[in-house]
Amino acid sequence: MKKLCVPLVAALLLTACGAPAKEQAPATTQAPPATVETAEIAATPAPTEEPTLELHWIDSQNSKGVYRSEPLYGEGGYGYGNGGIAAHYYDFANATEQIFGEPLDLETANLHLFADETSLYWVWSGMITDTPILLRSDLDGGNRQPVYDFPQGTSLSVGYGGLASDGTALYFSYCHISDDPAVLDDYELVRLDPETKTLETITGWEHFSGGLVGVWDGRLLITRTTLADDCPLEPVYEHYRVANIEELKPWMITSLCALNPLTGTEEVLYSCPGWRLDRKLAEDALWFEDEEGRILCRPLGETEDTVVTQLPQVMQNMGIYTEDILLYGQEDGQEWLYIYNRADGTLTRSSQRRWIGEEDRPIWVLREAGPGQYLVWDDASTGMQQLAGPDGTQYLIDGYARYAIASRESLLDKSVPMTPVIRPGTPGN
Repeated sequence: MKKLCVPLVAALLLTACGAPAKEQAPATTQAPPATVETAEIAATPAPTEEPTLELHWIDSQNSKGVYRSEPLYGEGGYGYGNGGIAAHYYDFANATEQIFGEPLDLETANLHLFADETSLYWVWSGMITDTPILLRSDLDGGNRQPVYDFPQGTSLSVGYGGLASDGTALYFSYCHISDDPAVLDDYELVRLDPETKTLETITGWEHFSGGLVGVWDGRLLITRTTLADDCPLEPVYEHYRVANIEELKPWMITSLCALNPLTGTEEVLYSCPGWRLDRKLAEDALWFEDEEGRILCRPLGETEDTVVTQLPQVMQNMGIYTEDILLYGQEDGQEWLYIYNRADGTLTRSSQRRWIGEEDRPIWVLREAGPGQYLVWDDASTGMQQLAGPDGTQYLIDGYARYAIASRESLLDKSVPMTPVIRPGTPGN
């Protein structure tokens, strides 16, 4: 067997798009009077709607906070993660960060954490000589139990950053690791029922791995990368990879598809040239900034873009949030954070800057902590630090980053204080 290939990486839930780029006048043609024939046609019952599940998305953040894996260090601080890998939690309301649950003794730090409003999922993708791990616990890390026993030679491909659930079953990308260098790993979208311990395949990916990226309208959102029908080349497989991928790129097409897990029907919502989506998926819509500096939005299921705003210059879109769109742009020879207020349409430069990595940089926004509230990277202090768990256990962590909860007002006005995120057990807190 071979070493597992790292899957390609891709999420945010928000509000409305903006005014349409152009309006179409309503039709004014009067309908002809009904005849017996047209009356019979009108009386024909509408086709039955396809049944769907009530799906929800599970990623590293729920309404109360965000989880991430935290490597712990042994005495002396040497050896990355030699003290285990723990669940590290940022509580938005209380502005604290802490370690939850017993650390997992893992050889590598590729532990992914996903949380809904009731449970925390611990996902370790596995290595060639090990088996994947999928655990479920309470949100505080207690009552941790295995969900399923996976066979060796498989991996959980959650690089896109989430799972889906219908209230009972879980949906995620799954990989069978190939034994043959001339054959790629087998990537599948699977449904796991934790109660019956059954794992079934819903669909698969060929040639180029795709991913599960969200849910919409009772369907799973997945990406697929395919070759155009007129592509004159065939993929060449060599040592577990597509060896001629550079030659194939001009004919690659990536699509966002909506897959109904009940019926297996699949609809292409959007396609673009290339090996990945050229738009950001957020708020049940696809977002894009064109070369003219316009922010465009296309709600899923529609075919036309709407113009949200015209920017004064081309900027980098860093996040579509409930009340704001955050962007980074150049001005006065420096990079700055800009905040576009979705309610009033104003674009304002943030004066908040931090000295990070021996450079003067704009403040970095990591997550939305609530409407108009953000978790930001506030400071950098090198060296190891002690962090206390809820039971008082002391852990040694890399103390490089410090965080704060910032409102939109505090990002725009230095006189409005941010709320520092406190690390329990850390000196000075």
